[in-house]
Amino acid sequence: MLHEVSVNTPFSSKRLVHKVYFSLVLRTVLFLIAGLLFVGVLTLKGSDTPFQEAEKWWPFQVILANLVTYFIMKALLKKEGRSYKSLFLAPVDKNRKTVREYVVLFLAAVVGGAVPLYLFSYLLLGAIPPPDTHFQALPVVLAAIALILFPLSNAMVETPTYIGYALPRLQQATGRIYIPILIAGFFLALQHIFLPIVLDADYMLWRLVSFIPLAVILGVFFTKTKRLMPIVVIHFLIDLQLVSQMFVNSIK
Repeated sequence: MLHEVSVNTPFSSKRLVHKVYFSLVLRTVLFLIAGLLFVGVLTLKGSDTPFQEAEKWWPFQVILANLVTYFIMKALLKKEGRSYKSLFLAPVDKNRKTVREYVVLFLAAVVGGAVPLYLFSYLLLGAIPPPDTHFQALPVVLAAIALILFPLSNAMVETPTYIGYALPRLQQATGRIYIPILIAGFFLALQHIFLPIVLDADYMLWRLVSFIPLAVILGVFFTKTKRLMPIVVIHFLIDLQLVSQMFVNSIK
């Protein structure tokens, strides 16, 4: 049975909701800004197709957004008298079957992540497998940096922002459980429409709807268990697999 989440913040519900929605739209805006920075640099370098050339730099688009997100979220938590580390704290339960939790979450994440990507790619883009936008080669040294920094920074910032910070505060402010899960899941998925920036409506819609099922699964898991760390670990492994393929293509 899902249960309520208590955050015990010193803010009024109205102020709390404003901060929550700011955190929910933050990364979408940051991804857009970071992507446009790469487009701008490539334009200044004389590229005839700056948007297309900027696509392969998506790992650094994420890394830049993660860095900014971390400091902003740290500041928001400080106003509550909390540390960033507090997002990862969980109730102690000696009877908890930790290994089983990780296995179940991993299987649910693989199914909830991979199946929609392929299904909606077929329905919206008419293509199986999905577009290989994220597997374009980078210079080897930069690909190696992305291999390390992208999955690590993303796991430590992305789901902590949406699932660890925004979701329980939205549940507290509204007094509801399921609607906040859908809201947080929608915004977690929404950020992907600009990662990378591809000026095609069907592609952007594919990026949005493909990530909603996984985002909802993560929200349900966190609401039920109060544990963010398994989500962070699984998120890291999934992102590592993604960027590893890009790295392999870069060293060929």
